[in-house]
Amino acid sequence: PPIVASCYYGVDTPSSEELISNRLSVEEINEFIGSDSLAFLSFDTLKKHLGKDSKSFCYACFTGDYPVKPAEV
Repeated sequence: PPIVASCYYGVDTPSSEELISNRLSVEEINEFIGSDSLAFLSFDTLKKHLGKDSKSFCYACFTGDYPVKPAEV
């Protein structure tokens, strides 16, 4: 899935405002980078492929829903 939110848990990512997937649609990103096509796995497909382990992962960068609020980190 597109990364739409910054990670506050030790992964060095740009701010949410700097992430292209947070600002532009897939079609707009495709046009911006000049590619013939652009696609992402859906969030549900990612979780499906992770299988039974999917509940142990943090998905905040994909959803913006943080298990611990960033101000508390």
